[in-house]
Amino acid sequence: MKLHYLSIKLSLLILLPTILAVAQPNTHSIIPEPVSIEMESGTFTITPKTSILFASPSNELSKLADLLAERLRSATPPGSVNHHLPKRNYILLKLTPEAHGHPEGYEMVVDKESITISAVNGKGIFYGIQTLFQLLPAEFEKSEPGKTHINRKVPICSVKDYPRFPYRGMHLDVSRHFFPVEFIKKYIDLMSVYKYNNFHWHLTDDQGWRLEIKKYPLLTEIGSMRTSSPIGRSETGDHIPYGGYYTQDEAREIVEYARQRYINVIPEIEMPGHSLGALAAYPELSCTGGPFEVWTQWGVADDILCAGNDEVFHFLEEVLTEVMNIFPSKYIHIGGDEAPETRWEKCTRCQKRMAGEGLKDAYELQSYFIRRMEKFLNQNGRQIIGWDEILEGGLAPGATVMSWRGMEGGIEAAKLGHDVIMTPGAPCYLNHYQGSVAEEPLAIGGYNPIKSVYRFEPVPAILSPQESKHILGAQANLWTEYIAEPDLAEYMVYPRALALAEVNWTPKTNRNWDHFSIRLVKHFDLLEARGINFSKSAFKVSVQTIYDTLSSQMKISLSADFPGSIIWFNELTNGQSKGWRKYTEPFILEETAEIQTELELAGKRTGRISKKSITIHDAYGRLPLLSTPYSARYAASGALTLIDGLRAHPLSYHSGWLGYSGEDAHVMIDLGKIMMIKNVNIGFLYNPVDWIFLPEEVKIELSQDGIHFIPAPGMHPVLLTTRQPAALDYNVVQINSMAKYIKVIAKNIGVCPEGHWAAGEKAWLFLDEIMVNKPEE
Repeated sequence: MKLHYLSIKLSLLILLPTILAVAQPNTHSIIPEPVSIEMESGTFTITPKTSILFASPSNELSKLADLLAERLRSATPPGSVNHHLPKRNYILLKLTPEAHGHPEGYEMVVDKESITISAVNGKGIFYGIQTLFQLLPAEFEKSEPGKTHINRKVPICSVKDYPRFPYRGMHLDVSRHFFPVEFIKKYIDLMSVYKYNNFHWHLTDDQGWRLEIKKYPLLTEIGSMRTSSPIGRSETGDHIPYGGYYTQDEAREIVEYARQRYINVIPEIEMPGHSLGALAAYPELSCTGGPFEVWTQWGVADDILCAGNDEVFHFLEEVLTEVMNIFPSKYIHIGGDEAPETRWEKCTRCQKRMAGEGLKDAYELQSYFIRRMEKFLNQNGRQIIGWDEILEGGLAPGATVMSWRGMEGGIEAAKLGHDVIMTPGAPCYLNHYQGSVAEEPLAIGGYNPIKSVYRFEPVPAILSPQESKHILGAQANLWTEYIAEPDLAEYMVYPRALALAEVNWTPKTNRNWDHFSIRLVKHFDLLEARGINFSKSAFKVSVQTIYDTLSSQMKISLSADFPGSIIWFNELTNGQSKGWRKYTEPFILEETAEIQTELELAGKRTGRISKKSITIHDAYGRLPLLSTPYSARYAASGALTLIDGLRAHPLSYHSGWLGYSGEDAHVMIDLGKIMMIKNVNIGFLYNPVDWIFLPEEVKIELSQDGIHFIPAPGMHPVLLTTRQPAALDYNVVQINSMAKYIKVIAKNIGVCPEGHWAAGEKAWLFLDEIMVNKPEE
């Protein structure tokens, strides 16, 4: 057999895409978990004389061999010559039609003499190379170039592998915040390490148009710049001009960079909604004629492209023609989500279009719009992807649906015979919180910890085997309203992207959280070595107060997601430390304290110290009686929430607050004995953006027998609203009365007030803690 080979002297350190320490025989730390891997004792040792070979004169294999040599930082320039296969000490890349037969599959055999990676095409070879890198020990990544003592042992094994799903996607919104070309490449690099194959690039939105279109230069001259951005969650802007865009050459550069890593780039050009970036530049494309500015708020704007104006479709066809010249992807994403019908319903041209086309309502007009654009793209050999709103008014034929508002849209589309990419907000939106809100950077909301991402199943059980074939895979989305810098983007994406990588690639029967979490720990070294600002929220220790029914006492319970981990904790009371110790079982807390926790994994403390304050007061652990129902949507720990000693963060809706929808809160607490009541403190939440308001009135009543109640004396505060979401305490002091029972009635305002964007809808009332005789701070 004739071979083309590159003789590689490995005197320089490899910069590996992944690093994994093989601590014991028959174990590995590959992510995503392969379909099949058989580990044996023994290793193959890479030496300075190891050769990289590729079978048959293949340009693709030659480039992959070059890539391998580059990443190995070979001291000898690669060269290709004819040579017979040596007896030992080589790495062979080989195309074989019989290699598993899957278009993205590969096989890898490591023995004491050589490593062979075989696949039906270059894509499979590339994925096999990623797995090879993951079998190399961590010392490779951490050692300095030029050192010869580096451990280069690869465990003997046999791998047969291929992906579960053909579509494995990651998304990045560059409209809300712009990211430089070098970061996009870094983003793509890490995608390739974990075998993702589609990069969804969200290029246009209300807050900015980010792609050069030569026929319409105002899209970037005007549409790429906004005059201000929101500060935090307020409606107040920073009044700092913000913008940026990619030239067509830069976009092509990114497309080629991704192609070399077997990643397809899918551009998204939003329509008909999320279009203020375009309308600011060309207001004549709207229903009203403008004028407009690039939006300086987050959320959804009412002004959208006019569906009754043929110039809009001409504009979009011209734009998409340039887009198709840049992006060879068979898919073009056209958005289709969150398009308010407000302007269409009042627009004479839109109403005329509806009458002329026999459309019953704005939903059907939206469908007309999508179908028309789909027809144009189909004529040019492309297919559309749209968010699940494109189902409304009739699904466009041949369209692929991205199901983001839960799984329902995907289920409906699959039942209709349409392909689906599952990307529900829970758990695929990586802009949602991944740890305790109090300890995390500001995010849009939600809670998608890595364990929830890992447990996601893209194929709904309700689908038949035939319908299930339409589920192409899953995608992680990163919307960037609150993500302004590359470091923060990395923090939000990693390590959660590793979890979804395994969801997409690994057979469902092979997935196991305990095994994944062990492998995950070894990948943190990779992320750190690559300069990735990854989140350590996975190391969090959950601190909960539980009610022990046997002893009728409150206890502190600590837990972590990593099997085999050790939890260390400390109690800090009045500034005094009780000393760090190992947690073994729930314990009783005698006085108000800050609980500090840290996780130990594989004999090493993680360095991430979490803190949680617990306030001991006279109602602590006294289970209350609730006579009005709270919402199951915001149930936290039920009645225990109100006396567990834990204060809720203003944004921890699901974990710390009891929510009442349109209902008053009626709570009675039995303190167990008659005592002096000095103060009563009640925690409320105010966040009108989310329909959460302060109570209209708060009543506190006292009783010694539980039957006869009198209003509590003392100084009652006035609840004042703020401009920011806030947790506010209603603190009644100087009560100085004897009582055994306390009744709290918090009157809900009923409905959102006039002038509010949801006026007339049921208002929410949120409570977190009722403290009796709260200790002085």
